[in-house]
Amino acid sequence: MDTKTWIIVGASRGIGLEFVKQLLEAGNQVIAAVRNVSAAPKLYQLITSQKAEGKCTVEQCDISSDESITDAVSNGMKLGNVVLNAGVLKYPNRATEISFSDFALHLHTNTIGPIICAQKLLSLSIDSPPPKIIFISSDSGSTTRFLDFEDGFGAYAASKSALNQMLRHMAAELKRSDQKKRETAILALHPGEVQTDMANIQIDWEVKGSIAPPESVSGMLKVIAEKGKADSGTFWCWDGRSYPW
Repeated sequence: MDTKTWIIVGASRGIGLEFVKQLLEAGNQVIAAVRNVSAAPKLYQLITSQKAEGKCTVEQCDISSDESITDAVSNGMKLGNVVLNAGVLKYPNRATEISFSDFALHLHTNTIGPIICAQKLLSLSIDSPPPKIIFISSDSGSTTRFLDFEDGFGAYAASKSALNQMLRHMAAELKRSDQKKRETAILALHPGEVQTDMANIQIDWEVKGSIAPPESVSGMLKVIAEKGKADSGTFWCWDGRSYPW
């Protein structure tokens, strides 16, 4: 695993919190970004339990606010590895029923916010070795492997598909940019069917292969460690399988 400062956006619970836990256990410095620093008790409990006050900094970053993102990245941090995990799933979000505001919520939180956050982080001075920016995507966002049984996931799937397209453009643009930025790897990761608070919804089909956050994150960290600039603009599963766009 790369030993550098990791920036975890969306670190208050679930997958993001588990990233913080495993990275701290491995001896990394972590910047844990959360929407509301006064509403992240599990994160503070983790920092205290690991006696990691000097290893983990908590920053406020509301991924749905341009101003909040700008404030978060202007605190003198360097660009290390980044995991953009913040997201929303307001269920159900069917194409035949969803309101304008709920569709916009999914797009602002799952697509626009992560891309703008990555864009602004790329303006920072770069840590060494070259950074990797990881977008937590979803198999729901694959247009090649359309999951037609996922009733009520229209806006969520659309937001992840849009995210996938934008990060691919970001990777291609960086390859054409200056030498330092060209070293940055942009990756999409499907974390698996992870048991989290966000996924705790009542659905009408059986979820196969459900896994807990520790298994998902340990797998993703292995994938991240294996990938470099030659893999920029690619889509992977937590278990190392390539996933179709």
